[in-house]
Amino acid sequence: MDKFDKLDRIRNRFDRKSETLTNASEVTGESGFRCLHILWLYPDVLNIHGGRGDVMGLLHVCDLLNIPVEIRRSDDLNEDENWNWPHIVYMTAGELKCVDKVAAALIRQQEEIEKFISRGGFLIANGSSGAALAKATEFLDGTVVEGTGLLDMTWKERESVWGDDIWVRTEDDLDVIGNQIQVADVTLGKGQSPFGLVVYGRGNNGSGDEGAVNGSVIYTGVLGPLMTKNPRLAARIIEGAAVLAEVELGHGLDPADIDMEDKSAEYIKAFMKAKMEPQNA
Repeated sequence: MDKFDKLDRIRNRFDRKSETLTNASEVTGESGFRCLHILWLYPDVLNIHGGRGDVMGLLHVCDLLNIPVEIRRSDDLNEDENWNWPHIVYMTAGELKCVDKVAAALIRQQEEIEKFISRGGFLIANGSSGAALAKATEFLDGTVVEGTGLLDMTWKERESVWGDDIWVRTEDDLDVIGNQIQVADVTLGKGQSPFGLVVYGRGNNGSGDEGAVNGSVIYTGVLGPLMTKNPRLAARIIEGAAVLAEVELGHGLDPADIDMEDKSAEYIKAFMKAKMEPQNA
């Protein structure tokens, strides 16, 4: 099976005979090899903004890093997960109206989730799915939905949708680019670290910060798909999770392998810089 066949299986919801996809035989030349485990959580519900492209991006970067990986999707909100299995749990972008069901499923499993995080497992939420990691989300009709509180942030539904390009710089100077389609303002609690600071765009609520991070728990509203447009971010997460998985790193990310993504990023940054010029005039 070549790389494009594997990506097509993700696009087509795997083959429905098995919900697990692996590159182990291609990377290692054998099966039964120790793998990095990625759990793609609730993709039937969290299914907007090209989220499957994030899973494709993670698989592609694992290939580039020569890391054997197994990706498993789980769609049933009523079924408890085996949180001992994954090293990365990824929640792709979903609609804000789904946050009550997703948050309830996570709260039901919160004790096991916190054990997973304490072991160093990565829990990543993208787009409006991040509301499930918040303390609470307030909707326009006054309804308040409690979240897991795994990140100290609150969400408030907006009367209008904000959409634009976005460029974020993380604390360790990694540039992350993409677009933002924002249906809620996000306010971080005192002491809560953002995912990064905004170079261009609106971020959480126009105050200059974007997303939230606490150790290996990450929320960002940057879409793209995020992991496809930002392979260096994907590599950092995969390399961190590989330590937990006790999977030996084959080698680092070769810049030649992501030359197209780097060139694309520079064009996009130049476009955003041009949009910033009138503001700075």
